[in-house]
Parts: sequence; C-alpha cells; structure tokens
Amino acid sequence: MVTGVKGKRTYSTSLRREQAQMTRQRILEVARRLLVSGSYSRVTMEEIAREAGVAYQTLFSIFGTKLRLAQTMVEAGWPHIPKALTLVEGARASGDPEVWLRTMATVSRRIFEPCADLDRFMRESGDPDLLARYREIQRGRYSRLAELGPLLERSGRLRSTLSPAEAVSIVWAMTGPDYYIQYVFERGWSPDRFEAWLSDALVDLVLVRS
Repeated sequence: MVTGVKGKRTYSTSLRREQAQMTRQRILEVARRLLVSGSYSRVTMEEIAREAGVAYQTLFSIFGTKLRLAQTMVEAGWPHIPKALTLVEGARASGDPEVWLRTMATVSRRIFEPCADLDRFMRESGDPDLLARYREIQRGRYSRLAELGPLLERSGRLRSTLSPAEAVSIVWAMTGPDYYIQYVFERGWSPDRFEAWLSDALVDLVLVRS
C-alpha cells in the first residue's frame, strides 16, 4: 500500500511539472506574438495573461516582471544558433576566403530565419537592458570574424579599394539582422532568395574573382 501511494505521488508530481512547463511555454509563445508585433511599452502583463489563458498571478509567479518575461522569451528563441555556428568552423578550416564568405551567408540565413523578429524587438523595445543585450550580441558577431581580415589579406584576393578591416565591417553589417529584416520581412523575399543573393553579394563586394 505504501509503495502504491508513493508511486501515485510521484506520478502526480511529474504531471504537475509537465503542466507547469506547458503553461510556461504557452505564455512565452503568446508573449512573442504580442510583443514583437506590437509595442513593448504598451503591451501589458494583464493582456499577455489573458491571451495565454492564465491568471495574472500565475504569470507573475513564473516571470515576475515584463522585462524578465521579455528576456526569457528572447533567450528561448535561440536554441538553433550553436548548430548554425558550427558551419564557421568548417569555413575556417578551408582557408578559402570565398568559402568563408558564402558560409557566412548561410549562417546568417539559418540564424535569422527563426529569430530575426526577436533581434528587431530587442533593438526597438526602448528598454535599456534589452538594447544592451542586442548590442552584446552584435559585438559577439563581430568578434567571430576576427580571423577573416588576415585570411583576406593573405589570400591576395581582397579588393584593392578595401582594407582587411573595412572588408570585415562590410561582412559584419551585411550578415546582421538588418539586411535579413529588410529583404525578407519588408520586401517579401524568400529566405532561399536572400541567402543566394547575400552569398554572391559578399563575394562580389569583397573579393577579386579568381
């Protein structure tokens, strides 16, 4: 009998944990839909709770503040990034600047296709903490290109009108969220079309064709 009660309690605890996780995920999905399509300052916690079908007290007990909810929503939108960045290792190993540039176009597409809306939200939210996180991410993107400048210089294929640092700046800017948002979100390009264009554009702008 004791064993049966213990088993029942374990099952109930697991069920409650699963339900809590589902509730949390539903709140994050609703928050993403409301916050990235509206205004961070105008969307309220009460509105998010209502749309998610939970009590305000439940929302507050899980996330505490709207800022913490927004931060969690943003961080939850990036599980795909480490896998996308593994492509950079292959480009680095090739030692070929054209391979690196075309790989960066692919990486840009793979990163921003699922989450460019979150990058735009952070930048446009008006919240200092979210904006600081956005800038931190952009600095991280630039640091990953540190080896590209010397590679371009050694290759002998860098355009004579560009310094290695200028070339890296071009690659950093064009593989960031702004270009993806402008072409895909605002002009209606498909992600495939964007990636193909960006790949050729980077090579044409930075390298002398071999």
